[in-house]
Amino acid sequence: MAAKKNTITFKGNPMALAGRWPKTGDPAPDFTVLGNDLSAVKLSDFKGKTLVICSVPSLDTSVCDNRGPQV
Repeated sequence: MAAKKNTITFKGNPMALAGRWPKTGDPAPDFTVLGNDLSAVKLSDFKGKTLVICSVPSLDTSVCDNRGPQV
């Protein structure tokens, strides 16, 4: 089954992504994501600070769940 563009799966449930994809060189817009404790975190919360952004895919995906052959 082919995945729909701009759709992800979170805890087994499909979720639609909204907005436009940024182009290379575009400044990052202020956005809100979930922190490690699932609280809302905004890019603007870090204004004036050095920030490294790292995104980790959800570990409940079928790819992460595939442990391969057990030997």
